Amino acid sequence: MVKLYDLDAYATEFDAKVVSCEAVTYNKQDVYAVILDRTLFFPEEGGQSPDKGTLDGKTVLDAQIKKDIVTHYLEQPVEAGATVHGVIDWKHRFSNMQQHSGEHIFSGFVHSVCGFDNVGFHMGEHSVTVDFDGTVSAEELERIENLSNEAIYKNIPIEAIYPSDEELEKYSYRSKKEIKGQVRLTSIEGVDLCACCVSHVALT
Repeated sequence: MVKLYDLDAYATEFDAKVVSCEAVTYNKQDVYAVILDRTLFFPEEGGQSPDKGTLDGKTVLDAQIKKDIVTHYLEQPVEAGATVHGVIDWKHRFSNMQQHSGEHIFSGFVHSVCGFDNVGFHMGEHSVTVDFDGTVSAEELERIENLSNEAIYKNIPIEAIYPSDEELEKYSYRSKKEIKGQVRLTSIEGVDLCACCVSHVALT
């Protein structure tokens, strides 16, 4: 499956072939599990909620990833083998991108100022929570807030890096867990370098 959201986080429409469409019970609902050959729908992953949107005008209720395959859950079926047109809810996607990029800026400075690691992250519809392995003082928090705002004002590029195993050994990066296979790093120069699978804004 081609993850189009990795190629262009700002794209909102795409066409894809339906690999399969099966009737299933999901979250106590009778729905259809749809797998495409390519998708722009970012699934629930990395502490971030999934994209919203439609496939051929049919609402995508959820998007989940397992073994690198994204499954889209719909109330109505689509035809296997057919080509469907997908549309991403940009307002929701862009809000997620902004919040997640902001979390990287904040967590990066917590790490550099206090030496603490981000050990938990959740981004919901109305709030973002971050857990650290230490207590940040009020004075440190004020400094981190000021540094974060300065980084935003500087409009620093946010880039995705796919280093080889040899290159990876040269990087000092944050990661909440050991990663097998290709590591994707999100880089904000002078601010943060972190293993992350999520789409971000292009500039702070």
